[in-house]
Amino acid sequence: MLSAWQVADESLRRFLSDLLAGPSSEVPGFLLKKGEAATLDYEGAVLLEPRRQPGHYTGGYSGFSFKVTTGVRYHVGGSRGTYQPGPEVATVIDQGTLTMTNQRVVFRGAKQTREWAYAKLLGWSHDDPRPITYLQVSNRQRTSGFGYQAEHAPLVRFRLAWSMALFFGKTDQLRQSLEAELDAHQSSRPQPLGLPPSS
Repeated sequence: MLSAWQVADESLRRFLSDLLAGPSSEVPGFLLKKGEAATLDYEGAVLLEPRRQPGHYTGGYSGFSFKVTTGVRYHVGGSRGTYQPGPEVATVIDQGTLTMTNQRVVFRGAKQTREWAYAKLLGWSHDDPRPITYLQVSNRQRTSGFGYQAEHAPLVRFRLAWSMALFFGKTDQLRQSLEAELDAHQSSRPQPLGLPPSS
């Protein structure tokens, strides 16, 4: 109990410290645009896009066959039925580096590059409990996203929230939310075993 509380406490304090320190004006190997600042440069991310799985036929029948002569059979009728396409499943198509800024999220891999600009953002979602985030943008029909290590999920998701707060001018609200959460977390600190609650 106490160890889990301490991990959460350290994360909240780190997030607040990062927010107060501000974003970075330089990212090694990445060209920032004018007025752009980075909140995250994460190696080992994966790019996910929907891929159609194999389909199948339903409702068909085999027909029948009869013997014409020795060694010869004649097949009559039969239908493969109706083809049912397979579901679309999020599939890893590349691995690389994920960079978040106050203007966009960019994935740079060995085979693919993707950019999600906040100016074209329609929505986003975290695929709990899996460490995956999806982003919908107006200049791309299909929803795509990125994955990360499960232990890094709080960090990656906070940095995305910070990046968007910078773009939408909501950093003060994010800071106030973090401070309130940290205060609430302090009051929930577990008592060491064998000791009475502090008054």
